[in-house]
This record gives sequence, structure tokens and C-alpha cells, in this order.
Amino acid sequence: MDTFYLVNARIIDGSGADPVETGWIRVEGRRITGVGRSVVDTGRNQVIDAGGRTVLPGLIDAHTHLAATEMLNLVDTVSRPVLAAKTFANMRQTLAAGFTTVRDAGFTDYGFKQAVEAGLVPGPRMFLATGPLSQTGGHSDFRPAEVQDRQRPSDGLYHPGVVVDGVAQCQWGAREVLRRGADQIKIMAGGGCTSPTDHVTHTQFTAEEIAAIVQEARARHTYVMAHGYTPESIRTCVAAGVRSIEHANLVDEEAAEAMAVAGTFAVPTIATFDLLVRDGQEQGLTPDSAAQAAQVLERAYEALRILRDKGVRIGSGSDVLGAHQPFKALELQLKASVLGPLDAIVAATRTNAELLGLADDLGTLAPGKIADLLVVDGNPLDDISVLQDSGRIHLVVKDGQVVVDRVGPSSASSLSSVSSTQAWRPTLEPEVVVP
Repeated sequence: MDTFYLVNARIIDGSGADPVETGWIRVEGRRITGVGRSVVDTGRNQVIDAGGRTVLPGLIDAHTHLAATEMLNLVDTVSRPVLAAKTFANMRQTLAAGFTTVRDAGFTDYGFKQAVEAGLVPGPRMFLATGPLSQTGGHSDFRPAEVQDRQRPSDGLYHPGVVVDGVAQCQWGAREVLRRGADQIKIMAGGGCTSPTDHVTHTQFTAEEIAAIVQEARARHTYVMAHGYTPESIRTCVAAGVRSIEHANLVDEEAAEAMAVAGTFAVPTIATFDLLVRDGQEQGLTPDSAAQAAQVLERAYEALRILRDKGVRIGSGSDVLGAHQPFKALELQLKASVLGPLDAIVAATRTNAELLGLADDLGTLAPGKIADLLVVDGNPLDDISVLQDSGRIHLVVKDGQVVVDRVGPSSASSLSSVSSTQAWRPTLEPEVVVP
């Protein structure tokens, strides 16, 4: 479609404003060129009647691991062709769930992004960290204590952590992942649930090491995202100029205030801990890792309240692994229990676009923005769990192109094409939102 109108829609535009009932959106090429709720002359253009369903901006997941097809301790037990096939499946499923953009926080090779951009496979727009930087024995050093060998390098599909120690090695590691196609640099500034020789309460990397990595990122006009739970890790990262803190489950008020003052984003990832506690051991997670996941889950909601109350910019990421990959939208429901459904949606749209430096193009439904949107059967402000039901995601548009159409060529059921030779009129004609 070169130009089409989506009409008879409840529009949640991602800005935080109240929904527009019986609204319309005009898409020309890959851009939105009009949004309103008045009479609109559609001319002879294609018209898609949303049937009163809800239209939202394409969702953004700011913390994925698309190539983590298993629990991290089991990734190397899977053959490489199977890992590739599962990764492509994760990419397709993510797009079908309405996530048109992801920021991948580690392990996924640049070639998967190339395949999407070349039109070889369906998938979301991808911003990759490739191999996370980790100190020896840190959260991306997956060697058990009995292993003496160096951590293996990337095999061209899956990037394990790049183990670096000292300022000089950190500089090299940052330059190396950027050379391999990283869009941003991921560092492990603290321990994690799934690494074999550390703990979630550990701090990792020195202030000097983190500052050196941030400097390398800025030299390439990009930024650093940091895995961290503890106040100590968070404060060190903020002081060094890290752009976003991932997880932050153990944050205190002082660390949150430092984040707010510096403009540092928080990307809480409650869904993965909820899922790991539910059935992680059935998926191969070790008992120790499951216990650590339970420890940080216990503080996750209080941490979210602290971040909100201190005015930290809160993005949204799922961090799901292995068999949990299809549950990315669970993150919105869990965040909504503290933020409310509208602010949970804003976190996964407008704020995530700001985090990625793409606020001029993505995150809200407004003229001039790239036409990424989804049509969902139901009102997420009444029941945000509708976003978890793939059967209710009727239409997904990415870059102005319909990429998912579950009801037949944008026309079956009550999501129907209507006559394109006359003006479309809503039942009521309230004020125009966008002329």
C-alpha cells in the first residue's frame, strides 16, 4: 500500500494522552501523515476499518536476547543450525506480537539484523549489543569454576560475553564489539542470576573501566547500557555516563535520585524474573540461579515504585530467555500493577523510543513518525493482558507495510476494507485532534 487510511479506531497514541475514540490515521509510504477524529476524505485510497478496535504504536522491547534460545547455561548444548532456526522463529514471533522494534541486550549476532534489513526474513527493527562486556568471573563469563580455558569467541550466531579486565582491555573490548556491528555497548556492572561464579549482589568493573567504555561508545556516537542491581553498581554507572540501567531491582532512593538528576534511563525487566521463578528450573535453570531470581523478584515492584517516585525515566524490557521468548508482553502487565496501564504502554513506546534516540521517528502515533502500529482486539487500558494474546493482535504495520494480518488481507471479520470512494464519518464528530 502506498497510501491507506485506518479508520473507526480507538487510538492510544503512546504520548500518555487520553485515547481518541473513533479516530483515523493516514499512512503515506512509510510515514504517518495524519491523525484525527473528524470527517476525513479518503479519496480513492485503501481504507481499513478497525471496527472499533484499539490502535497503538508499534511496541518496543528495550531488553531482549533473541538468540538466547535456551537458558544461558544450556545455549552451547544446542546445534548451531537449530539455534539459528530458533532465533529466526523468535524474531518472527516477536514481530507478530506487535513488537516492531527491539533493543537486543546481548548474544545476538549482527547477521540476524542483516537478514531482516535485506528482507530475507521477517523480524522487528533491531538494535544490537552483540557480545556483552564482562570482567573475569562476571555476569557474562559463563565458564564454571572448574574450566581453565579462555571463554570461547563468537561462532557467528551467538556472542557469549567478551571478558575484559583493566582499562586497556575494556577499550579493546568496546572497540571490538562495535566493529562486529554493535549498535550500543552492553556491560555487566554487577552479578546476575544465570552466571556460574558470581551473585546478584556483586558489583563488577571499576569506575575507571566503565568510564573508558563510555568514552569509546561516545567516540562512535553511541552509548552504554549497564546490567546492574545494586545501588553501588548503579551509582558508579551513573557517574561514568551510562545511558540506561538494566533491571535495577535493588535500587535505593539515593541511587534513583542520582539517576533522575543525570537523566539516566531505567529499564526494569520484571517478566523474566517472574517466569524464571515460575518454571525456570523446568527449563534447565540451576537451583542457585532460581533462588537468585526469587531474591530480585521480591524487590522488583518496590524498585519500580522508587524509580517512579524519584522521577526516573522508565523504559520497558522483558529480558526473556529460552522457552519464555513468547512472553514479552507480560512485562507491560506486570509494570501496569505499579504504573497503571497507560504509563506501562508509554514506557514500551514513547520512553523506549527516547531511550533509543529515535523519538523523532518512533514511539507515538503522530504525523511525521514512521508508521509502526498494531491493531488489537480489546482495550488495553481496561485489560492490558490482551496484548499477550497473539490471536487478538489483528494487524501489525512496520515501516508503513502490513507485516502481520491475522484476518485475511486486511479485510476479514469486522476488520474490513470499506469503500474508498467516499469520506469516512464516525458516529460522532468531535473536535479534530490533528488537522
